[in-house]
Formats: sequence, C-alpha cells, structure tokens
Amino acid sequence: MMETDQKADPEPEAQVPDNTEAMSLDTSGFEVTADRLEQLMKSMEVLLSDVEQLRSHCSHQASELIRAAVDLRQQQDELKESYSELSREMQEIMDAVDDLFSTKSAFETKEKQAQKLNRQL
Repeated sequence: MMETDQKADPEPEAQVPDNTEAMSLDTSGFEVTADRLEQLMKSMEVLLSDVEQLRSHCSHQASELIRAAVDLRQQQDELKESYSELSREMQEIMDAVDDLFSTKSAFETKEKQAQKLNRQL
C-alpha cells in the first residue's frame, strides 16, 4: 500500500511553476502612462492658472461695469432733473410770452379807443 501512496503524491518540484518570467513584467507601458499622466497634470495646472486669470479679469471687468452703470444712473437722474427744470423754465417763458401778447393786445385796443376819442374831440 505504500507504493500506491507514493505514486499518488506528485513530485514537489513539478508542482511549483517557474514564475521568473511573470515577475519580470514589461513596465514600459506603465512608464508611458505615468509620463502621460504627468503631462496631463501639468496641462491641468496651466489650464487652472488660465481659468484663475480669466476669473480675475472678468471680476475686474464686472466691477468696472457696475461702477459705469452707477455713473450712468446718476447721469440719467441729473438729466431728468435738468429736463424738468428746463421744462418749468420753458413753461414760465411761454406764460410770460402769453402775458406779453395779452398786454400788447390790450394796449392796442386801448390805443385804438384813444385814437377814436381823439378823432371825436
């Protein structure tokens, strides 16, 4: 029976595979991938820097536009006030001209009456 037991056990050397080839992996693919990742990281850093510069620039322009809008509103308010004042002055002038025409008309009427009286005398 011993002989059958010995034949059933395989030889220990035959069971261990030779992994020396599997352990020496080709890492050139990893190096290329690592280089690409590094280039990608550098590109992303440049892009982030550009984005930050654009954000800063846009923020500055937005501030300038807000200031310009405030200035324009103030100018608009001043123009409205000036327009109202000029409209009042124009109305006063028109009223004065109407008064002058009324006075002239009344004066002319009185003058005609005076001339008639002078003729009658």
